[in-house]
Amino acid sequence: MQVWLVAGVWLFAVLFAIVLLGFAGYELAWKARRLAADRAKLETTAAGLAELAAQLQAVADRAAALRPAGDSVDPTSR
Repeated sequence: MQVWLVAGVWLFAVLFAIVLLGFAGYELAWKARRLAADRAKLETTAAGLAELAAQLQAVADRAAALRPAGDSVDPTSR
């Protein structure tokens, strides 16, 4: 009788470990896929922001070129 009890406990422990490790593996895979998708969206956003920064810099350069040389604006002089 005690042999069956010990065997049953070991069988339960092995099955529980398989279920637990399977669930942990599923969670890790799901989170890795979600992280990859979020990272792709973030990289797209960062590329868009870099493009916007380049456009703003180009506008600032054109504005500086249009401003007369002696008409520099110093924000600290006010």
